[in-house]
Amino acid sequence: MIYKILLFLTLSLLSVNSYSQTLNEAAARAELEKRGYDAVRFEQEMIKKGVNPKNIDPNNPVDVARAKKAAEEVMAILDAEKSSKNNPGTTTQTPVTQPQSKINDTRSVDEKDKILNQTKDIQKAVKDGATIEEAVSEKLQEVAKEKQPLATTYGQQIFRDKSLKLFRTAEDAKPTKAYVLGPGDKVAISIWGPTQENFALEIQKDGYIQPSNLPRYYIGGLTVEAAEQLMASRLRNYYFFNKENFELTVTTARTLNVNIVGEVFNNGTFNISAVNTAFNALIAAGGPNDIGSVRKIQLLRSGKKPVNIDVYKYLQNPIISQEFYLAENDYLNVPVAQNLVTITGAVNRPFKYELLDNEQLNELISFAGGLKANALKGNIQIKRIENDSVRIIDVNYTELERSGRNFKLLNGDIIDVGIINENIKNEVTISGAIENPGKYAMSNNEKISDLLKKAILLDNAITSIAYLKRFNDDNKTVRYEIININNILSNPGSNDNYLLRKGDELIISSKASFAETYKMNVEGAVRNPIEITLDMDKNLKVSDAIFFAGGLTDDAIIDFAYIFRSKVKDAKTQEYISVNLKNAISDPVSAANISLQPGDKLIVYSRNNFADESFIRVAGAVRNPGEFLYNPTLNLKDILLLAGGFRREASNDRVDVYRLVFENEKATRVLVANLKVDENYNLKSGENKFELRPFDQIFVRTAPEFELLRNIFIHGEVKYPGTYALMADNTKLASVINDAGGVTNEAFLKGATLARSKENVGYIIIDLEKAISNPNSFENIILQEGDEINIPKINNIVSITGATKAFELYPDRILQQGKVQAPYRSGKSAIYYIDEYAGGLSKDASSRKISVIDASGKVTKAKQFLFFKSYPKVGPGAEIKVGYKDVKIKDEKSGEKENVKWGDILANSIAQATAILSLILLIQNVN
Repeated sequence: MIYKILLFLTLSLLSVNSYSQTLNEAAARAELEKRGYDAVRFEQEMIKKGVNPKNIDPNNPVDVARAKKAAEEVMAILDAEKSSKNNPGTTTQTPVTQPQSKINDTRSVDEKDKILNQTKDIQKAVKDGATIEEAVSEKLQEVAKEKQPLATTYGQQIFRDKSLKLFRTAEDAKPTKAYVLGPGDKVAISIWGPTQENFALEIQKDGYIQPSNLPRYYIGGLTVEAAEQLMASRLRNYYFFNKENFELTVTTARTLNVNIVGEVFNNGTFNISAVNTAFNALIAAGGPNDIGSVRKIQLLRSGKKPVNIDVYKYLQNPIISQEFYLAENDYLNVPVAQNLVTITGAVNRPFKYELLDNEQLNELISFAGGLKANALKGNIQIKRIENDSVRIIDVNYTELERSGRNFKLLNGDIIDVGIINENIKNEVTISGAIENPGKYAMSNNEKISDLLKKAILLDNAITSIAYLKRFNDDNKTVRYEIININNILSNPGSNDNYLLRKGDELIISSKASFAETYKMNVEGAVRNPIEITLDMDKNLKVSDAIFFAGGLTDDAIIDFAYIFRSKVKDAKTQEYISVNLKNAISDPVSAANISLQPGDKLIVYSRNNFADESFIRVAGAVRNPGEFLYNPTLNLKDILLLAGGFRREASNDRVDVYRLVFENEKATRVLVANLKVDENYNLKSGENKFELRPFDQIFVRTAPEFELLRNIFIHGEVKYPGTYALMADNTKLASVINDAGGVTNEAFLKGATLARSKENVGYIIIDLEKAISNPNSFENIILQEGDEINIPKINNIVSITGATKAFELYPDRILQQGKVQAPYRSGKSAIYYIDEYAGGLSKDASSRKISVIDASGKVTKAKQFLFFKSYPKVGPGAEIKVGYKDVKIKDEKSGEKENVKWGDILANSIAQATAILSLILLIQNVN
């Protein structure tokens, strides 16, 4: 165990590259031997440095940092000795220099957070059932994937975009029927029906399982399906069941070592679950790199012929992955891709593809998802390098398809599939005064008269003149042919009836395009605001416009309206014409009934436009406080009812009304009236009549000393714990404890706590013992609604945490929670417990940072005056905390020193943080 711990400790201090290759012990052992370290000597030197690998607390970052620092010093010593042996003629002793610490590296806050998150991810993975190797390997793969480039060759993407995943040993990944069983696999056999039996068995190293009181059955090397058939036939000799009442499943797959070499991102040996196929296993190595083959991956197994793995076949039929289950010490070799071609243009999946020797153009187009509908098959261009030059080859793919032939491609070829010209060759257009404008297909020898039959002329079409827009022979510039539609309709053989050409556009104008339209608008307080078209004689008047708009609304002002009229000669000016609507409507022949002109806007105004809104506000002890629109008909009772009436706590004898009074020149002052109402909200007898005014504010006061029940909660060691109401104002702590029957014999008064939820105050430090013994003391505080009092049982234990020598005295199981628990002794100070039960202060401890947190939460710190130190007294249930010294770290660039806490030392690099965490988890697992 020690040797394995030292191996991993050394490995954690190596470069990230060597660590990320493999996490098994063999690689670590090889690295130690490569450096020439002796494990026993390494352990002895570590102990001399005050670090025992057995006692490293994985939950204490300071312990881990101290172990790392000691290991660096030991490695420096061993390297110096080795250097001295290699140079025997050198008489000068080689000074032992401590390896340069990496804690001077500048790290951003984001990077430290990233390290912490990675550490938490690894811990979570282990809790979820992953092994140490799997958890760290998964995190390294995840980090590596973030740095992986995008796929350059089709097929690489499944290893880089998480299309595949690497299954864990303990993960719920049920092996298929094709899975090959081997030693270490755990299987379950279930029999149900007339006979019921269940077996949970592990395949032994010789390949057999042995159910209780039954013979051995050799199923190693069989598929799950074959093993199920074998066991069903054998167990029928002992149990009665039908075929459908028997099942053999793999509950936990074994782990095995797979070697992945060649053109992958991470070569090495990987310990993975046997449930993974070769495709899943390649995920551990990051998959083929940019030059790695995806068509000729080799599965090498001792005593067997190499098996070729083709990713393209897997993409076409993923079921074939079940043909590539792995065995212990298999090799996966990814060679360099030899025949890469690129296809671009009108194919469904343009990309770079790897072709096998017998694959040509037809196969490439199939891999690329086929040609698009607009692909130009008549001329596919191939750019090829030959004789140190680049040339283009034209391939008629239509002819290849017709003849059933293929076209051979060479490494480096670039195939471009063009797009057909999308210009329509038989299209003409017609627009203007027709029923169906748009584009039409042109047939051979079709004329303008044929196009008119399809499009159908409108009644207002101008047929004496139309235009045929036509391209010139350069197919870029245009000309216009003037034609007479009347001649074409009356005589289809006339010269105006042109023979249509590709791209022609026939333009027919409408009579309406040359007619002036006159419009005016009616807006404002009318029932239907409208835009009206004026007649040609412009004889529409104001009364007519009001009629077309549905008449006036009830709030319309009839004394005046306005016509907004723009002058044609000066469009930037506007004339305002006042209209007496009452006269215009009642006497249409009067001068008030003005004739309207094009562009006029008649606006009828509402009385609401000239009135200010006034509100009355109601607040206080009413059910629905708010603002209400003022009306002279409202009285006090009405407004109180509109506000929902009084709440229970409202006082009928105190309704305050505040009024804003406007003086001359708009100066204001405030008046107040104090009113009394009965249960029906009427003014009580003796009150003067009261009228509400705009902007009055009414406040209904709460009855004096009205208050609902206020509850507090008592938990723990009182005779009658539960909820209690505060019986009077300023009820104090001791009084409530007395109401609860007093405390029990087991009550720990010094540990009592008081939590106050009101206004989010939180915990309040109290001394319940003093509050009860002396009700007049300041400890007997006044309680508030929602207070929660908790009185624990007597606690005669004292806990000690922090920078002590406890790890040198006690085994790991005692320090599992990172603290020492000791019995309480009356009258003793903190330093007594530290020396007596925790072995004293460690060399990294700060005596000034000793503090005691008593059971109620009160903190007392150590004090120092000149050379005299005073340590706080310790009560029952208290916690003693010993802080660490601050470390002065010098910045090599600025020369400034900075205080760094020991607990922050871990967060210096992703590689070291991940490696050291895996070491800690391994230590726990081994122990």
